[in-house]
Amino acid sequence: MIMDRQTLIDAVREGETTDAGGMTTTQDVTDVVSESYWTVEEELRTLRREGAVESKIFGNQRVWVVPDNSRDQTSTAHMPTTTREPVTD
Repeated sequence: MIMDRQTLIDAVREGETTDAGGMTTTQDVTDVVSESYWTVEEELRTLRREGAVESKIFGNQRVWVVPDNSRDQTSTAHMPTTTREPVTD
């Protein structure tokens, strides 16, 4: 992983609190960490494989959230919608 893991997770979490829908796009994270879109996308995919973040596709946008269980170890909730099946690489 090139970028600091916690910086990316914090950027996803920040987007969740500032976006009305509670979800963060790759571009949102890119704007916060000042790295290239493709670098951020690759790093977020790595974090997804590790279970640190989750993603879904809505329309033509990939959105990222930090799973509830990473915030509170007693929670097992995941992405707040079941509109689509999990995205695979």
